[in-house]
This record gives sequence, structure tokens and C-alpha cells, in this order.
Amino acid sequence: MKTTAKIISILFHPAILPTIGLLIIFNTNSYINYTIAPELKQALLLLVLMNTMIIPIFLSLVLILTKKIDNLEMETQKERYYPYIFTIIFYLFTLFRLYEEPISPIIFNFMIGATISVILAFIVNFKWKISAHMIGIGGLIGALISIALLLGVYIIPMLLASIFVAGLLGTSRLILKAHTPAQIYIGFILGVLCQITSMYF
Repeated sequence: MKTTAKIISILFHPAILPTIGLLIIFNTNSYINYTIAPELKQALLLLVLMNTMIIPIFLSLVLILTKKIDNLEMETQKERYYPYIFTIIFYLFTLFRLYEEPISPIIFNFMIGATISVILAFIVNFKWKISAHMIGIGGLIGALISIALLLGVYIIPMLLASIFVAGLLGTSRLILKAHTPAQIYIGFILGVLCQITSMYF
């Protein structure tokens, strides 16, 4: 069970979820899919992938080699400080770059929601170990709900799949004893609210 839980935690690491969300937005049956040039889509995906996943994970590996953290799970609150700071910096850089591109506000707002959730997770982490995994999947679900309503597109299968993954992730984090139920639920709610708020306001 623990091995399966670890695999699920790795596969749906919060670092990959912004890229997945952007992929979904680009493949909806909406004006966004048809008005953005394929070359720009690829550039935006690469930008988000590099700045929200590849570079933060690389820096986390450097922190492991320098013994600042023990592993990528970052089991203690103290271990999460540096990774959160690096992540926030690159999320803000991503926002700056997106602001310069001729894109739909929905894409920009999606990344604002992701950035806000990371900043809030960092702040909460000073006092409490909230679940970053659940913030991430909660954010994806919040984004999907907002996209469906704002763009009027049918993405129920993807939404249901994301809810299923959220259940798997929450269960996995409990099996691994990485979080308490409260940390799981509050992390999920925070992720959902950050995305819905950023999309609508």
C-alpha cells in the first residue's frame, strides 16, 4: 500500500499540475483553442513546464545534495522553506512573462491562482504543515469548474477524473502519514478557492 501511495504522490506531484491545467485549457472546445497559434501554445507550455516543474525540482535536488533537505517529499515544515521560496520566485517570473503575451485573461488568471496558492501555502507552513499535493489538485479542480462555467465547455469527464485523483492523492498522503485529515481537507479547499477566486475576481 505504501509503495502504491508513493507512486501516486510522485505521479500527481503539485509541480506538474499547472502544466496539466494549461494543457486542458488549450484543448477545450473554446475560442482559446482556436485563436492561439500552435507555436505560442508550445512556447507557453514550455514556459510553465520549466518554471513550475523542471527548475523547482532541479533546485530541490540541489538542496538534497547540499543536505538542506532530506528528500523530495520534504516531510518537515523547515525543509519546505527554501523550495517554497524558489517556487514562488519562478511562479512570479512566469506571471511576468505571461503578462507580456497576447493571451486570454483566463490563462493569466489560472497562473495567478496557482501563484497565490503557493504563496499562501508558504505562509501557512510557518505554523502548520498543509498538504501541497491537495492544494495542487484542488486548484486544478477549481480551475476546471471555472473554465467550464466561463467558457461554456463540456469537460465533465476531466473534472470527474480530477476528483477521482484527488481522492487517491488524499488517501495516499494519509497512508504515508504525511498529513492529518485536517491538513488534507484544508489544503484541498484552499486550492479550489484560490483558483475560483482568481478566475472570477
